[in-house]
Amino acid sequence: MAVIEGRIVAGARDLGSGFCIADRVIATAAHVVGRRTAADLSFVTASGIRFEVERVQVEPTIDAAVLWLPRSLAYEPPVGHAHQQADWQVTARPEPAAVQLSGTVTAVDHLMTNTGGHEMTVLQLEVRQELKDFGGYSGGAVVMNSVVVGILVEQVEERVVAAAGVPVRAANVLYAVPISRVLKKFRLGDRALSRQPALPAHRLVDTAYFDMDTVKSAILAVIDGRADRSLAFGLPDVDMKVVDNLAAWLPSYIGQVAPKSQFAMRAEIGSMDAWERYVTRYLPDLDRRNVICPVLVDGVDTELVAELWKRIRTACTHGRQRLIIFFVGRPSAGFPDGIDQLPSPSVRHQDIAEWAQLVVTARRWPRSLAGPWTAQIVEQSSLDDRLDLRMTYETLEHYFDLLRTEPDDLRRHLEELETSC
Repeated sequence: MAVIEGRIVAGARDLGSGFCIADRVIATAAHVVGRRTAADLSFVTASGIRFEVERVQVEPTIDAAVLWLPRSLAYEPPVGHAHQQADWQVTARPEPAAVQLSGTVTAVDHLMTNTGGHEMTVLQLEVRQELKDFGGYSGGAVVMNSVVVGILVEQVEERVVAAAGVPVRAANVLYAVPISRVLKKFRLGDRALSRQPALPAHRLVDTAYFDMDTVKSAILAVIDGRADRSLAFGLPDVDMKVVDNLAAWLPSYIGQVAPKSQFAMRAEIGSMDAWERYVTRYLPDLDRRNVICPVLVDGVDTELVAELWKRIRTACTHGRQRLIIFFVGRPSAGFPDGIDQLPSPSVRHQDIAEWAQLVVTARRWPRSLAGPWTAQIVEQSSLDDRLDLRMTYETLEHYFDLLRTEPDDLRRHLEELETSC
């Protein structure tokens, strides 16, 4: 379960392969996207879920592009460096009957000029399958030992002169852009890259990547739209599990994060000067990493919250990274100006259904198992005919543990559920 893959489509036209590289980001080749806008494109997963595209970034100098989705795919694959003579595979295929590509990495720093005229350093891949044309495979994830190492971008033509009217065939050599170049070019967080075989980091079984789409979208909109290095978000009516999950999710977008302990604005346990010192002692960390600090403000006078945030912003004038304060709870008269109130997090039946489909597809289990599994999760997570966020987390954590430790037993359980339906 190393990659969530799918097809990049424009209307009914299949353009090429794509795969999830971050929570709501699809990577592909630039020439697959071409000059199309977000409104022209969709991403369709192998399990048939269609995602509209919110925005597109194309970088022709490395023949790579990323599509930003408005909803979460609940996933982030392990990424790493390729090494010479290692085995690789591309599991994405232009159609179900097409062959799966595999072979050997023959160079990790091959210099070539791509079809757009840009010089770039690529992975050179020898292919075992003799297809003579690799159309439709572009944009697929090149995987080595369950780790994504590159994006397939170009085929090499045979060095022969074709007869009139006969196209030149592709040789058994493909090029791929290293995934490290893609992460750096599109600033997709500070991801650890390994040169050694690694087990996949299954973000599909991590509640930090599961839900809260509206909350995450609001946070990213503020980060993208502000030059400020210090940001404050108001989170009413949540418990600390939500804050912990946001802190675990954010590194995919802003790089390395140092989450700090929460503290409460209570007169009996502190003063304004003490609260200010509690936060500003973290400012030296901002030269090296982003800092996230939760502050509990339920029932606190709104003017006090405003004063604390004013003092923090005044003190936070240096540092290369971001300071993000989550004000958790409801101040007496609501959040003051300068603090962006986030929507209340929630989980939908559709979120669970799509997650279950992604898991069974990634596990290569029968897709029919997703339906009864979704029904059981909903039943176990409902309170007063609605999905309760904490109960949903607890239910999912139970299944996450089974997926990690006893996947065969879980599959048998789901098959029994399907039979009893």
